[in-house]
Amino acid sequence: MTLGDFIKENRTKMNMSRNALAVKAGISHTEIMRIETNQRRLPSLKVLCSIADALCIPHEEILKYAGYSPSDDLSPIERVFPGLKTQKQQETASLIIEGIARNSSLKDEDLDDLYKQVEMFLNYANEKNSK
Repeated sequence: MTLGDFIKENRTKMNMSRNALAVKAGISHTEIMRIETNQRRLPSLKVLCSIADALCIPHEEILKYAGYSPSDDLSPIERVFPGLKTQKQQETASLIIEGIARNSSLKDEDLDDLYKQVEMFLNYANEKNSK
C-alpha cells in the first residue's frame, strides 16, 4: 500500500472529503490530491503530521507509509541528500525545497534561473570565506 492509498483509505473511513481533510490539516486540497494519487512522493514531515492529526492516526503510522522508520537516525532530508551534515544545511535545504513545492507555477526557465542564482551565491560565499 502506498502513502496515498493509506491516506485515502483512512480519509474515506472517516467519510471525509479531500477538501475537508485539507481544511482540517491546514493544507491545500490539491496537495491532498497529489499525495493520494502519488504525484507528490515525499511530503514534508510537517504536512504528514498535519494529515495524521486530521485523520486521528499516530504519526508513526503515516511516517511508516511515507518510508520513514521511527528508529532511523537520519532526518528525511539526510536520506535524500546525505551530503548535508549540519542542522542548518538541512533546514535551509528543506525551506528551499518546500518553497519550490509551494510554487507549482514556476516554469523550467524559472527553476534554471534559481539554480544559477544559488550557484552564483555559493561561489561568492566560498570566495568570501576563503579570504
